[in-house]
Amino acid sequence: MAASKAFKQRWRSRRRDAMISVHRGLWGPAPENSLAAISGAREYDIIEIDTQIASDGVPVVIHDPDLMRTTGKFISPRDTGHGAIVSQRLLEASGGPGAAITSERIPTLADALSAAGPSAFFDIDVKFPDEIDAVAAMLAKSNLAHMGSLKIDTQTASDIERLLLLQRRFGVMIMAKVVLPKAGLGHISELVNAGVAAVELWFDDLEQLGEACQIAGVDMAVSTYTLDPVHCCGLNDTLALSNPDAVWGRLLNAGITVIMTDQPARLDAYMAARDKFS
Repeated sequence: MAASKAFKQRWRSRRRDAMISVHRGLWGPAPENSLAAISGAREYDIIEIDTQIASDGVPVVIHDPDLMRTTGKFISPRDTGHGAIVSQRLLEASGGPGAAITSERIPTLADALSAAGPSAFFDIDVKFPDEIDAVAAMLAKSNLAHMGSLKIDTQTASDIERLLLLQRRFGVMIMAKVVLPKAGLGHISELVNAGVAAVELWFDDLEQLGEACQIAGVDMAVSTYTLDPVHCCGLNDTLALSNPDAVWGRLLNAGITVIMTDQPARLDAYMAARDKFS
């Protein structure tokens, strides 16, 4: 079965209004993007991780262009072989000054995908767009293409053609990343008509977001994020902890069907309560 079709089946059989995507694994105190964080997130719908390619061609799981924040070492993954990278011990949680060093080390992408078990599904964020073909090829060669999605920016019909070409060439699922105010609702219709399985939206108007979700309907998952560093319209995790209706509730009411968060347990409890009293 094609990876995108398998995802659609998973998404359509979701147990709640929205699937939960766990940002960089279940980190804190476990280091972000570590095997411990990834394994700890296995109970959730989607595990979001970051990858870039080491100088010897092996994808490793790391967010930043250097390792200073997460290991305290000024090492560039793209300029370093994967053996030297995976030997680096990670700092706890999101790292930074004062964070304690842990026994966790930077994983390769292949090891990360194995950490949560065969039924896990990953949102793999390739940090450098020019590396997406190589990551897709690695997934196809390793027979891991069914375990996750990659994503590319789309705004035009030609962008959609590139997305579909990647899917056909490597057998992977590609999610569209769309800046809704720039691309417009017509682009959402084009994605649906092309059979794209999921779109990650940045938006600046909740009403327009709701219209996009209506267009997507039951044919395409619509994802967004409530992360403190990156979110839309002030709808972030910190506000959600004190007023979930004002953040997660508004997104669910608009029709969002995937929410990426650093607070998965709280979001899960909130949606369970909504289900109970709806």
